[in-house]
Amino acid sequence: MPETSIGRLAPFMPDSTAHLICLTGGVATGKSRVAQWFASRGWQVLCSDEIVHHLYEPGQPLPAEITSAFGPGMMTSEGRVDRKKLGSIVFSDPAALQRLNALVHPRVRNVWKQQLDDAARQGRKFMTVIPLAYEADVAREFQQAWVVGCSAAEQTKRMRERGIEDSQIERRLASQWPLQKKMDRADLVIWNSGPWLVTEEQLKLIPNA
Repeated sequence: MPETSIGRLAPFMPDSTAHLICLTGGVATGKSRVAQWFASRGWQVLCSDEIVHHLYEPGQPLPAEITSAFGPGMMTSEGRVDRKKLGSIVFSDPAALQRLNALVHPRVRNVWKQQLDDAARQGRKFMTVIPLAYEADVAREFQQAWVVGCSAAEQTKRMRERGIEDSQIERRLASQWPLQKKMDRADLVIWNSGPWLVTEEQLKLIPNA
């Protein structure tokens, strides 16, 4: 575990009263598994990727908007957005990625913002997983932002295991802020590069987790 991450846990523990958390990090750092751990402890957890999956379904407005912006080839035969085809385009073209984000991000934000506001009023523990929280400048809307990090080698390994080609790996990493930049801004860094038991021991140290 690098010094920049191990030093963030004990001396900089998050405020124990913070219960509205944005969980972010880099691609394939393990955000979903960390979020599942909090869900198992009674937190309300919302994943922005799952919101996107729903918005890409037939009957939603977004597929038609994506067809208009990127062409009918972005749809599957069932009328869903073909995430793989769309990804191959936007991760190769920053301008295309910006167009997509302009369509998707406001709709996703509307969903989690409503639930965030409800949780704030009711005093519930609420966590939203937002991979591009810093890039989209929404981390500041939460009480704290926690970053899940891992080594670059581990990120690459995990993406390869998902069947992502090396050329796409480079493009996906380039489309996000460097992980170190995110960790430097985080209220808490959760280092998830080794065995899960080590990560879980870190999580158990978080006040009121």
